[in-house]
Amino acid sequence: MAQLNDGDTAATISYLEGKANADMMSVARYTKTLDGRLGSLFWADGQMMSDYKLFGDVLTFDATYRSNKYKKPLVVFSGSNHHKQTAIFGFALLEDEEVRTYRWVLLNLVDVMDNKMPSVVVTDGDKAMRAAIAEVLPSARNHLCEWHLEKNCVLRVKEPEFWKVWATAYLRGSFCAGYRTTSRCEGINAFVKGFLKSTNSLLVLVHSLDRVVKDYRNNEVTAQFYSTYYTPVLNTGLDNIEGFASKIYTRTVFKEVRKQIKGVGSLLFLGKDSISTTSVCSFSNMVNRRRVHRVLYDPSEPKIECDCHMWNSEGIPCFHIFCLMKYEGLAEIPPGLILRRWCKDAKEWTPSETEGIDGHGTRLLRYGALCSAMSVKDA
Repeated sequence: MAQLNDGDTAATISYLEGKANADMMSVARYTKTLDGRLGSLFWADGQMMSDYKLFGDVLTFDATYRSNKYKKPLVVFSGSNHHKQTAIFGFALLEDEEVRTYRWVLLNLVDVMDNKMPSVVVTDGDKAMRAAIAEVLPSARNHLCEWHLEKNCVLRVKEPEFWKVWATAYLRGSFCAGYRTTSRCEGINAFVKGFLKSTNSLLVLVHSLDRVVKDYRNNEVTAQFYSTYYTPVLNTGLDNIEGFASKIYTRTVFKEVRKQIKGVGSLLFLGKDSISTTSVCSFSNMVNRRRVHRVLYDPSEPKIECDCHMWNSEGIPCFHIFCLMKYEGLAEIPPGLILRRWCKDAKEWTPSETEGIDGHGTRLLRYGALCSAMSVKDA
């Protein structure tokens, strides 16, 4: 690895530290070896910190990249925003893949992010990484991405502890923001690698990662524009519930919610019992009537819970809950079932009524959408 005062390393650190001139929240931290070489490097900007504050409940920790001429492991910290798109929280170049190195980068991440701890960390299964996570983030559940599991973990499926971080039985009711699926991790990995080359110098690598972040943020602006001005055709037969959902959820999340609303038609209402102020409704599927799910409803709070645990896992109501809402005559999803991270106003981007149709926020959204459309056309 190059000396700290050589051209490439010095220029890279100077560039990252210089970002603070335009972004006072921007941070770059590094270590050096005993012989004066660059050890590990961590950096994040203000927007990454803001996104982490909102969406850092689920953190993806991927250290499978080696695309730089120094062969240093590149770590990408990411999560899922309110459009179920990738949000980058920070980057790091590691001296090695020892527990102490992972510990250093995680401690810096937590410190920079105002000590906010994720509830779930999705990793590629590296043992040293998992050990550091257990030490620095003891309250977080460690899950494995299925894509990394399929790539390099076939020989380890007999390990009991290994099963606990990926098997469905252990993940039931644990919120993962969509990162349990193979395609999600694979998509991020392929997208980032598309910007990197094995011959990249540090400075070129950092500039390439800036482009990765810029592209992801442009995608978010475009998605926000369409979510803000998208008016769906109501087609579930439960117009009040569907219309309410379309107004609060982003376009991507609403499509998933609508699938659950449509599923109400496949359920049979089996009966209703009462326990104090709580009603217990039982439903079964018309195809598999032996499989019964029970939904608890307390109108005094109001509170609704289903034993399928979909809300706990995905953050959206299941079709059993929507079926109960239908029978109880509820036109709006109770506040307790609306996860703010999936709403259009999760980042409070929705233009205010006083701003007007040509307000700055609206122009920003339109500009981002047009830029994205032109980029696709020119590609």
